[in-house]
Amino acid sequence: MRAAAIDGYGGSERLAVRELPDPQPPAPGQVLVRVRAASVNPIDWKLRKGSLRLVMPVRFPFVPGHDLAGEVAAVGPEVTRFEPGDLVFGAVDPRRDGGACAELALVRESALAAKPGHLSFEEAAALLLAGLTALQALRDKGELTAGESVLVNGGAGGVGHFAVQIARAFGARVTAVAGAGNQALLRELGAHRTLDYEEEDFTGLDETWDIVFDAVGLGSFRDVTYVLSPEGGIYVTTRVRPDLAAWTLFTTLGGLVGYRKRARSILVKHSADDLEVLAHLSAQGKLRVVLDEVFSLEEIGKAHDASERGHARGKIVVRV
Repeated sequence: MRAAAIDGYGGSERLAVRELPDPQPPAPGQVLVRVRAASVNPIDWKLRKGSLRLVMPVRFPFVPGHDLAGEVAAVGPEVTRFEPGDLVFGAVDPRRDGGACAELALVRESALAAKPGHLSFEEAAALLLAGLTALQALRDKGELTAGESVLVNGGAGGVGHFAVQIARAFGARVTAVAGAGNQALLRELGAHRTLDYEEEDFTGLDETWDIVFDAVGLGSFRDVTYVLSPEGGIYVTTRVRPDLAAWTLFTTLGGLVGYRKRARSILVKHSADDLEVLAHLSAQGKLRVVLDEVFSLEEIGKAHDASERGHARGKIVVRV
């Protein structure tokens, strides 16, 4: 099979499309997917560079990519929900089973769902990790309920643009932060209020929110503590900072003496049920996929560079 792979940590120039052996036949609970599209997430180029090698080492040759959409090629024993020919979208573990930037990939049945018919393969692939992160950050970590106020920092990015829409769909009052060029997009996505970070620093405003979701992981709990609701405001970040564990412990213990503000980080869990939630919201017209750029597999290096530069407007996708 053709796949994008690296033989050692380094820059995007190390990524090369070449022939690699096909995956082994699917084991119990596994599905072999013929990949049509894969999306690029920051974790992909962090693994490629070796930035996470101490906690998430990879084996070479390494094929990157967590998100995919495609067609079922074969199913393993004990698989009951899919059969060859089904169109699916889901998430793989590139460190264990091989990444999504290949013609074939092994996926756990529990991390797959039927591809929504109204979405293209590129759109479905883009919905995966970013959509799950936004959903689980707000619903599970932020404990979002209707009527609460939510601020999304980085509201036009891959995770952020989903978070704005999910918060709105859950009945929240949404404030979204992005650059000047994305203010109109934030309003189209459903934000009740938009802030240009180049003109206003939300951490200095004289108001509070029930949930502050840092979708770009640039801030810290110390930065936002004064804009969290004193009645139990929750700060959720996509970045695991060295000081966050201490703040999480401090705010948890503080709850015993009446300090109600909390700090949490989000580590996404691959869930077929949550993929169904995203698909349902999309089918209802409440969750729109914004594609920043679509690259060919041969342009995988450019796709990584575009993601690493930041400021993507929605998601970056690779067509396989």
